[in-house]
Amino acid sequence: MDQEEKIQPEYEEIDLMDYVKVLLKRKWTIFGIFLGAAIVAGVFSFLSPKIYKIDTSLEVGRIGEPTVTMSEQLIESPAQLAEKIKGDVYGIFVREKLGIPEEKYPKIKTENPKETRLISLAIESTEPQKAKNILEEINNLILAEHQEKIKAKKELLEKDIERLKNKTTSLEEEKKNLEAKVSALQKVLPYEETPGTQFALFDTKEKLEKKKQEIENLYLEINNLQRSLEDIQPTKIVKSPTVSEGPVKPRPLLNIVIAAVLGLFIGVFLSFFQEWWEKNKIKIRALDKGF
Repeated sequence: MDQEEKIQPEYEEIDLMDYVKVLLKRKWTIFGIFLGAAIVAGVFSFLSPKIYKIDTSLEVGRIGEPTVTMSEQLIESPAQLAEKIKGDVYGIFVREKLGIPEEKYPKIKTENPKETRLISLAIESTEPQKAKNILEEINNLILAEHQEKIKAKKELLEKDIERLKNKTTSLEEEKKNLEAKVSALQKVLPYEETPGTQFALFDTKEKLEKKKQEIENLYLEINNLQRSLEDIQPTKIVKSPTVSEGPVKPRPLLNIVIAAVLGLFIGVFLSFFQEWWEKNKIKIRALDKGF
């Protein structure tokens, strides 16, 4: 039993040494494939067209302030706007204006970071200036569209404010009339203290208080509408279309490293395959001679 345990490690050591011998024997094959893969990757990377990244960011405006029961009211949902860009809603107009065929129109990557009003657009292209023009046109279309929505919202708020102001003016006039009536009844009351006079005074005072409350409520409503008007924020460009300082693709160093590692594995595999093939050929020849 002890002899078997001693023999087993010896076999393992011999097998490991065989692997090392194969690697040393085929070292030039491994090195050649390793070097060749790195050179091919490097040449391919340097000869490939340079791809640049052009990106821009917008912040969607709002047309209503946050309340206790409602989050801020945006001009348009950022997620919805992102889907419109992906769905080529603006691309049709951009291609027509810039004279770009549909097949040459680049893919636009759109992102909306979670719980933000930001929209990021990016294009990877070998023609950075054309891509920059495309993003500029998309930005202009979005800004113009949102500006129309803001204009409509402002007009609606201003009409409501004007209507409430007119109503307040009318109520103020009624309040003055009621105040004059109360003053007149109070002057008459000492000389004509009858139930009818007292009831008329009480009723007029009650109407006056209600009228004051109505006016106060209208002023609060007007203030809220004016605050909403002031809180309107237009959509703005946070980052203008910008071309990356250097190409993002290809990445020569990364490609060379990946190709070199892959070449190393292929070289090792090929070395062991060649070794196996040669041994099998020797065995076949030996068998042929035996027969």
